[in-house]
Amino acid sequence: MKFTKYAKYLGVAALAIGLATGCQSTGTSMAKKAPSAEEVAVQKIITEAKGNLKVAKDGGYAWRDTGKFIKQSEKALAAGDTAKATSLATKALQQTELAKQQSVEQDKAIKARFN
Repeated sequence: MKFTKYAKYLGVAALAIGLATGCQSTGTSMAKKAPSAEEVAVQKIITEAKGNLKVAKDGGYAWRDTGKFIKQSEKALAAGDTAKATSLATKALQQTELAKQQSVEQDKAIKARFN
């Protein structure tokens, strides 16, 4: 009887120590590293492209694949591929600017034709 009583206490103590050690080591590995300058630059491009895309959607002149490029860029950035993320984000930003330019040109053409 005494042996099982001590075995229980020993088991509980071992479990408590194991949990404390496991939680402690997990806490340090979960710390996030600071983003690099490249990652910050890519994130800035993505943010700008998202803003321009929202304006383009509100104006009705958004291009089809721009949103896809932004999502792919975010995935590449999360995976650590900053070169691919930069390329896709830049392409998305260029598309938003070209869509805006196209909208202005179309408005001019419509006004010239119907006025």
